[in-house]
Amino acid sequence: MEEEHIIPAKNKEPTSKAPSKYLSIQKKFLIIAAIIFVFIVIGGAFWFGSSRSKQEPEVSPTPTTESSPTANPEEDTENPSPSPEATNSPSPTPTPAPVTEEEVIAATTSLDGYRGSNGLGSDALYILIGRNLSVIQRGFVSFDLSSLPTDAVIESATLRMYQEKIVGNPYGVGGSLRVDHLDYGSSLGNEDYGASSISSSFTTLTDNSVIEWKDASVTDSLKNDLSNGRDNSQYRLHFATESTGTSSDLVYFESANNSEGTGNLPQLIIKYH
Repeated sequence: MEEEHIIPAKNKEPTSKAPSKYLSIQKKFLIIAAIIFVFIVIGGAFWFGSSRSKQEPEVSPTPTTESSPTANPEEDTENPSPSPEATNSPSPTPTPAPVTEEEVIAATTSLDGYRGSNGLGSDALYILIGRNLSVIQRGFVSFDLSSLPTDAVIESATLRMYQEKIVGNPYGVGGSLRVDHLDYGSSLGNEDYGASSISSSFTTLTDNSVIEWKDASVTDSLKNDLSNGRDNSQYRLHFATESTGTSSDLVYFESANNSEGTGNLPQLIIKYH
C-alpha cells in the first residue's frame, strides 16, 4: 500500500499582521492629533496674550498721583510723609494760660503829702498841688512793694488817686496834672520838691476838675522799680505849667492819712502772674 503523502498547506500570513497594521494607523492618528493639539495650544496662547494686552489699560489704568500744589515730588518720593492713620502719636497738651492775680497796695501814710517851693509842706495832711500868691505846691505818693511775690511777672500797674476838692481854676492856669517817677527813699523831705526824677512827666493823671477817681498807667515805672530792687514805687505830681499868680488855684487829693475823710486812699493796682 502506497504511503500517502500529505502536502502541507502553505502557511498563511501570521494573524499578527492585522494588529500591527492597526497600531500603525493609530500611531499616525496620535501624531496628527498631537500636531493639531500643539497648533491649538500655540494659537490659544497667542490669542490669550493678545487679548490680555488689549484689556490691561482698561483693567489697570495708570493711577493719578494727587499732591498739593506746593509739594515737591522728589521729597515725597525720598521722604514720604506718614499717613494720619499710621501716625498715632498723641497731640501735645496745650500749655495753660497763666492766671492773672491782682494786688491793690495802699499808699504809705508817712511818705505821701506835699512840698512847696518855699521849703515847707506836710506828710500828715492831704496831697496838695497847685499855686497860691507866692508858693507852688507839688504832691507826693509812695507804695510799699514788699507784698508782691518776688517772681511776679507784671502785666499792668495803675496809679489811682481820688480828687476830692478844687480851689480856684487850677486846670485853667496849669493845664494837665503830670506825673514824675521818683525815688525819694524812706522819708519825704523838702529837698524832694526839686529832686531829679527817674522819668519826668511820663504820664498825665487828669486834666479836669471833676470830683472822682483819677487813673494813670505806671506799668513801666513799676517794672523799673522791681528790676532795680527798690522797696517802694514813688511818684511826684505837678501841673504842666507852674507859676505863682494873683490867686489860689489848688487841687486836693485824698492821702493815706484820710485827712479829708473820704476813705478813698491812693492806690497802686497791680496785675501780674
